[in-house]
Amino acid sequence: MNDQEVQKEIVIIKKMIEKTRRETAESGHFFMAIGIYSIICISAMGTLNFFNLYDLSQAVMIVMLAGDGLIGYITVFRKEKKEKVKSYLKTICYSIWAACAIPTIIIAFLFPYLGVISRSLVGVLSSLIMGIAVFSTGIIFESRIIIWSSLAWWAGALVMAFLKVIPQPFIMVIMIFIGWIMPGIILNKKYRSRSIGNESR
Repeated sequence: MNDQEVQKEIVIIKKMIEKTRRETAESGHFFMAIGIYSIICISAMGTLNFFNLYDLSQAVMIVMLAGDGLIGYITVFRKEKKEKVKSYLKTICYSIWAACAIPTIIIAFLFPYLGVISRSLVGVLSSLIMGIAVFSTGIIFESRIIIWSSLAWWAGALVMAFLKVIPQPFIMVIMIFIGWIMPGIILNKKYRSRSIGNESR
């Protein structure tokens, strides 16, 4: 392979990476959809916990996790299936989210019932793990907005750990809005403005 062919290969790879970033990161649909849905579910869970209806609250959590998976499939995975060429960046991103989702499910459902941790630590530990997933996504797609939004998850975990007078659902709603919905809105606006700019050319 000569230098000219190498340069062509590099250009193709760069285009694929840029296309992946644009479609997966900058559309913002995943962050907005999963954020709005999670806020609704967490608000319902907080209301049920207030009335000591913990069993129903756990049921809502199961519905939330199932819904989050469905949203991920609709906004990301279904589109990925239609593409003939799989992106390495997308594969890494999905793997990280799966690696973070599994321990989060274990923390939310298994550990409290086994007495390993108290229910009050579920939100704290889950937020720390979610911050890792969001931060990694920002690094992979080189998005400062997503990177900075991951700080909301870690800051929220600290607030829940030390300021126990504030209800956890209230803190988590703020975290989700700052850490998911706001970046999603900003990314979507950038994506749409760039798309309009490309169409006008």
